[in-house]
Amino acid sequence: MKIPSAAFAELTKIVGKENLLTDEVSLSVYAYDCSLSRTRPDALIHLRQAEVIAPVLKVLHAYHIPFVPRASATNHAGSCAALNGGIILNVAPLNKILQINTQEGFAWVEPGVTGGDLQDALAPLGFFYAPDPASERVCTLSGNLAQNASGARCMKYGGTIDHVLEIDFVSPDGTELHLSRKDGGPDFIGLIAGSEGTLGIIKQLKVRILPAAKHIKTFLVTFPSLADSVQTVSDLAAEGIIPRCVEAMDDVTTRAVEEFAHAGYPLDAKALLILELDGTPAEISEQEKQLEDICLKNHSLKFLPAKTEAERQKLWFGRRAAYASMARLAPNVMVGDGTVPRSELPRALEKVRRILDEQHIYASLLFHAGDGNFHPQIIFDERNRPDTVRVTKALKEILQACVDCGGTVSGEHGVGVEKRAVMAYQYDKPTLDLFVQIKHAFDPDNLANPLKLIPVNYAEKAREQAPLSAATKQLAEKILLRKKVHAPCLITGENSRLKTKGANALSTQTLNRILEIDKTNYTVTAEAGVTLKNLARALTQAGVYSILPNGKGTLGGAFCSGCLPSFYAQVLGIEALLPDGSLVRYGGKLMKNAAGYHLTRLFAGSQGTLGLVTRLAFKIYAKPVPAAPEKPFVRENGQLLWASIKKQLDPGDLFPILAGEKNV
Repeated sequence: MKIPSAAFAELTKIVGKENLLTDEVSLSVYAYDCSLSRTRPDALIHLRQAEVIAPVLKVLHAYHIPFVPRASATNHAGSCAALNGGIILNVAPLNKILQINTQEGFAWVEPGVTGGDLQDALAPLGFFYAPDPASERVCTLSGNLAQNASGARCMKYGGTIDHVLEIDFVSPDGTELHLSRKDGGPDFIGLIAGSEGTLGIIKQLKVRILPAAKHIKTFLVTFPSLADSVQTVSDLAAEGIIPRCVEAMDDVTTRAVEEFAHAGYPLDAKALLILELDGTPAEISEQEKQLEDICLKNHSLKFLPAKTEAERQKLWFGRRAAYASMARLAPNVMVGDGTVPRSELPRALEKVRRILDEQHIYASLLFHAGDGNFHPQIIFDERNRPDTVRVTKALKEILQACVDCGGTVSGEHGVGVEKRAVMAYQYDKPTLDLFVQIKHAFDPDNLANPLKLIPVNYAEKAREQAPLSAATKQLAEKILLRKKVHAPCLITGENSRLKTKGANALSTQTLNRILEIDKTNYTVTAEAGVTLKNLARALTQAGVYSILPNGKGTLGGAFCSGCLPSFYAQVLGIEALLPDGSLVRYGGKLMKNAAGYHLTRLFAGSQGTLGLVTRLAFKIYAKPVPAAPEKPFVRENGQLLWASIKKQLDPGDLFPILAGEKNV
């Protein structure tokens, strides 16, 4: 597009002539990320002061100029490609750690701070930041949140989405917002996680920091086949063991790593696991025995503990060098990051191997196996057009295989443009429609990183929606009837918090089934009207635990009321009826999902104002865990973003926000 000279003049005044670039060299350098996408922007702005972000976006909004936020551009999905031209906004120069508070456990950082820089600053203080993408020396904390990229420690500590406490955020029209986990209403930080810059720009982040573990033990375990190593991970999850990290590699990976990084990986095995435990010496000793027994059951060849800290670091250096090791072997590496339920890893691996063999493709396979997140690294030469087409086709089939196994097309790299089309294979039309509505609520002019995430012409391609249950179908019909006669209503479960009159209530009490207690993946799938008392009784009988209290109310109420915000991070999948009667589905038994807007966080704390949650899937545990602290129920005010999204989803105000009223 042609950028008006008046816009250039205003932008130059804000950022300085030296930071607004249009020369061919600069535009070429910022025309690509770690994907195959190559698109020329019309200009580049280096953002060197956080205060200029809002004024810059106001100018771009006034002149209807699209923009792409960019930091280190380490994603593999084309998320930083300027598909509509416009301006690249480079936040990488904003790389200051503004504050570290070990007493309260947080750090304030600018968006360009890398994970490695923060870890280096925290280590002398005896603290660490839990998310640990393999490229943490390069990738930034804002980029990690934008892609919801987390790394190996996600299994035990949770993802990036769970470790960001507050953000300063600038919407596409230049409006500055402060978002906090302490805010009432939907979890908007969680919604922005994985949004890939399509909803605005992250200006600053407040992240949770934790005391560093005093005792860590790392093991290198070798196997005669990758299938044996992956089965080990499934068995480990089924026993309810939660190591600090579980990483798996095939022999293609280990050979490439040894040639490059000399990490000390044995070359006489077909696969290896890196297992890591932390905790007290007694806890580590107990779990070590359990791990070794499970590994032996799956034909492990060697079970070797790292004897020194240097040896331990060397093992992890090799894992972090896996991508660079493969990149030495060919001009291009295409990396997938599909994720499946952990119990499905063996079946997914079999499908992936078949695809690679059929397409005669050379690839390494490595896994954040504890999360079901695996990375095929396919080497090729993009100058060979038939080769590129074959590799692209194979990766698409691999991602579809993940979906067929109950998984997702992205666990942490995002969707961007590279995986945009396959989103229609994962989601049905109502869910993709909701993604469009979320985008429009934040960015009605479609200026923020346009043409990402959402498939083109998806109405023709979206997967067919699975049938609704009888109870869900009846509720959908009631919603449509009330909409037709303009009869607003309030959604309730047991009515233990809202205390509304029956004539106005739309109750979830008919949604009262516990559908599955899965002790293989340690998840529960249940309908929203199940009472917490009945749920607690069923979990006790099954010998498993959750963080939910054994109190009044329903599962849906615990999730939507805002009284149990710590439960949000436990929820992996959701189904919900929207105010137009359509049903949306997101997630499932997945420990990671970075494909599309995080719908579990949109409905979390929404108090029945955006739709009726019908079903949830959430984590359970093999050992007792502390119950979530419960907050008093308060009917929250509809803040700006909440009101904006509600206007998109519920323009007729079928499910009203009743500001500040505890009882209605």
